[in-house]
Amino acid sequence: MSSCYGGVLLRISSVLFIPWFLLLAACANAPTQEMSDARQAVSAAHDAGAAVHASDNVQQAEALLDKAERELESGDFGDARDDATAARVEAIKAQDIAQVMSATKSALLKATERGLLSDEATSLFNQAVVAADENRVHEAIRLANEARHQAEQDLNLE
Repeated sequence: MSSCYGGVLLRISSVLFIPWFLLLAACANAPTQEMSDARQAVSAAHDAGAAVHASDNVQQAEALLDKAERELESGDFGDARDDATAARVEAIKAQDIAQVMSATKSALLKATERGLLSDEATSLFNQAVVAADENRVHEAIRLANEARHQAEQDLNLE
């Protein structure tokens, strides 16, 4: 009877050990893909004009990426992976803000050139800029989209 329990315990301990082993093996590998993804996201954010429209987010992404690179060099792959992933997320936020702010500026400029820009579109855009500066990403994007929509409506009144 005791050999039966011993066999069951051996199987249970083996089943519990395998996931831990796999987790440790995953952490032992250099986060090559995560680092590449983070670098590409930071580059895309810069290309989208994030330094102008989402400077805090892009600076945070760059700082996290720098930290991840130092961790990678020192062999701290787990932290490097985490920081690279966080850098990618921040860079994507910066890119999203930059893209919507750029499109909104373009619509506002067209309406301004035709003398049709409403105070509402201007106010919404100014609110979007403040929200972006305060790292309220979703609010900044929502307000910028509303400002762009209003500017497009202003143009359609022509």
